[in-house]
Amino acid sequence: MSKTGKKVLIVDDMPTILDEAKKAIGDRYDCVTANSGTEAIEIAKSEKPDIALIDMHMPDMNGISCMQAIHRISELVSMPILITMNDVSVITKARAFDHGAIDFLQKPFISENMYRKIDMHLKLAEVGYKYEV
Repeated sequence: MSKTGKKVLIVDDMPTILDEAKKAIGDRYDCVTANSGTEAIEIAKSEKPDIALIDMHMPDMNGISCMQAIHRISELVSMPILITMNDVSVITKARAFDHGAIDFLQKPFISENMYRKIDMHLKLAEVGYKYEV
């Protein structure tokens, strides 16, 4: 069990990125991973994570489509989702926010930055803040 007892779904098509993210935050959170958008949706249904980090650019399904599919799951409609990306262009971030992302994380990951963003959004969710999609 992690220090917080919170579950984070990490979605990326690159195994090295999944490993990097788990190493960065695995001591604080329970991490479940998916290497595609399709797999992420199935894992989200069964695992009911508290928060998700979803890669913006994946071959089978982009991060926006994956995020929208997860938000259609009734128990996860307001689950906070952060988009992860290499390019942090204003246009890409705006698209992600317009479609339901609550924040973004730039790759390569910086552990302290990940902790702060995840903690902040988990605390907001705990006090009842609803993420409007």
